[in-house]
Amino acid sequence: MTATTDGLAAVAPDVRPARAPGGSPGRSVVRRIAGSGWLPAVLVVAFTVVALRFYGVPFTSTAAFGGYLGLGVILPGTLVWRLLYRGPGSFVADVACGTALGYAGEVFAYIPARAVGAPLLVLVWPVATIVVFLAVPGLRRYWRSSPDRERPPLLWAWSMAGTAGLLVVFAFKFFRRYGLTWPYNSTPDTDSTFHLALVGEAKHHMPMSIPWVHGEPLYYHWFVYADMAATSWVTGIEPLVLLLRLSLLPMFVASAILLALLARKLFGHWWTGPAAVVISMFVLAIDPYRWQLSGFYTNLAFNGIDDGGSLRLTSFTSPTQTFGAMLFLPVVLLVVDLLRGQHRDKRRWIALVLMLGAVMGGKATYIPLLLAGLLVVIAGNLVTRRGWHRPALVITGVVLVFELFAQFVLLGDASQGLQLTPLFTEQTSGIGSTTGFTHDPRMSRLLVLAMISAWCWLCIWSGISGLVRRRRLFDTDILLLLGMGIAGMGGTALTGQAGDAQMYFIESVRPFLALAAVGGLVAVLRDGRLRRRDGVALVGAAAVGAASVLVIRHLGSSRVPTIRTTGSAKHLAVALLWPYALTVVVAVAAVVIVWLVRRRVPAMKGISHALIIALLAGFGLSTAFSDYTRIVRESRSSGWRDVVAGTPLVSKGTLEAGRWLRDHSDPDALVATNAHCLRLYRSGDCTDLHFSMSAYSERQMLVEGWGFTTTAHERAVLQHVGDIVVPYWKPQVLADNDAAFATPSAQTIDLLRDRYGVTWLFVDDTQTPYSADLGEFATLRFRSGDCAVYQIPPAGG
Repeated sequence: MTATTDGLAAVAPDVRPARAPGGSPGRSVVRRIAGSGWLPAVLVVAFTVVALRFYGVPFTSTAAFGGYLGLGVILPGTLVWRLLYRGPGSFVADVACGTALGYAGEVFAYIPARAVGAPLLVLVWPVATIVVFLAVPGLRRYWRSSPDRERPPLLWAWSMAGTAGLLVVFAFKFFRRYGLTWPYNSTPDTDSTFHLALVGEAKHHMPMSIPWVHGEPLYYHWFVYADMAATSWVTGIEPLVLLLRLSLLPMFVASAILLALLARKLFGHWWTGPAAVVISMFVLAIDPYRWQLSGFYTNLAFNGIDDGGSLRLTSFTSPTQTFGAMLFLPVVLLVVDLLRGQHRDKRRWIALVLMLGAVMGGKATYIPLLLAGLLVVIAGNLVTRRGWHRPALVITGVVLVFELFAQFVLLGDASQGLQLTPLFTEQTSGIGSTTGFTHDPRMSRLLVLAMISAWCWLCIWSGISGLVRRRRLFDTDILLLLGMGIAGMGGTALTGQAGDAQMYFIESVRPFLALAAVGGLVAVLRDGRLRRRDGVALVGAAAVGAASVLVIRHLGSSRVPTIRTTGSAKHLAVALLWPYALTVVVAVAAVVIVWLVRRRVPAMKGISHALIIALLAGFGLSTAFSDYTRIVRESRSSGWRDVVAGTPLVSKGTLEAGRWLRDHSDPDALVATNAHCLRLYRSGDCTDLHFSMSAYSERQMLVEGWGFTTTAHERAVLQHVGDIVVPYWKPQVLADNDAAFATPSAQTIDLLRDRYGVTWLFVDDTQTPYSADLGEFATLRFRSGDCAVYQIPPAGG
């Protein structure tokens, strides 16, 4: 890679210094290692392996996982990607895109393998691929990178390695609170047991159904569970370890690398990749308050204003989002190629179809957003070029087919409780909930928070102003990015769902808004290049922005403002608004200062607009800085691992009893339990989100909880109640289930066996009281802690 094509290459060109005559061979080797792009990658991997061991993952498990990931996913995916995506590319691009394609191939192989009862047939995918690419002479060349491949600059490699390291460090916040053994696994959020139960279901049944309430169909994007199930079968690693430690880290890091590579493709400069990753990952909503949000928001790393950021624990508690984000980035890369005139390449169309199929079952949010972006491209071309963009029309038709299949087959045409509810996100925001400002969700209060949200979003993606200034808004690539971005922001602003699922709209498009912002930054820089001096100036401006927010934060009170402490809702609104108003003052003052200075300093003329963009981004960088310092501060005060906080959601012995039941029962066995109620709140109210029995046993329950199901969402909307407290819609089934525990007899036990097909009973002593006479009618087979497993004797036994 030559330094003439890229600003970052000019800063750190990838040039190997020649060894002086008579120089030491050992010193030459050291220099080659230090100058290799492999060194930062190796250091990050080593750091991750050590961190995983610290958080309870044996080296052998990490090695098994890494071996399967490398040989079973990345290698076959990379070979097929090189076959389908011909061109110079680069090694890192081949591997990153090949990783996403490898996951798609694994899922597509596992589904039929599990359906025929032979899950290990998933290995046909990597084995057959490797054998074919070794045996067929014409395919052997794909084992090597293209001879004219690009080589990322060394600074690019180190910056991406640094990003990966920061993402691993952020995972510490998740790892320290989500343990692998009791009592450290007793206080997860409800989503974790929900996902674990679905991984267990994917291990044993295809097609899948809801495991915690029998007979309920699964209308959900479930491909990530197939990936974890396949990995568990091949490696023998427990699903709990995959879900809470191993599986999501490579997806998270791969997404960052894919985003950086997409930026390089769109804008032609290597420096745009790290810039896009920084804006997407680390430029968050401004947090100018000295007081902290309530525990729920702080523990999950939500910001006071929703910004769709990845630096929150939904990246780990929502594996479908993390999986879908990784799969979707190659889709956008392929769409960009096809829109740019490579639509005659049939292999790219094949790759697009494969990846769209994976995204369709990976996360339901993405394909509608892509459709929105494509429609904006079509409309923009009609306005500016007075004609149809034919490749965009064809792509739209293909994407529409996948959307219709996903909506009516995978998702069963269910809304999952999503409704048109403008500003619902403001109502559930961290600021509104912590201060009580939105406990009375009148429109005037929601508009106050909407103003704050608009300002935060403007600062995060202020680079888009460069596109406006340079009149680049109607470029095809930009139309695609902005179309998806506007649709995502609109989806979050205008809809609502009891579980705040509307937030995934903006989280899904955040990387593409970041790309648009970087495109605007390229537009206002001299020739789009980032020279060393300009880079230092931009970093300085961002530092000034971050420092300004920290100063404003110091001016405020550490006490949470409420209507009671401020005197009225109007005074509380002022208390919430004034710190943000000060950031507006800082921004305006910066614009005036830069405008005055650029008239006297000619060197400022080429970067003055870029400096303002960097300053505004710095406002949000201060939030990321605070998040990381909080991780360190909390870890020092309460421990770096094995933190138990909050109300126990998993009873003692659930893990051991569940695994015993898994190992001693048929995968098709139906289990009854007395555990239905999960008490999440101090009020002691019962919720229907109890999933731990099915999660750890990997068995179907007659009825455990019934939340997070399509029926629960639909009935909650009809009955105007929360989906987590909606009554069970089969009261007779629930009554028959509970009677076997409360008043065990030959009749109540036989009814479960003969009418419903129940053969096992899973008892939790901390739940609904059960009679000591249960042992007279069912055989106690295992007990651990508060949990016991009973077997129902066969008829006549």
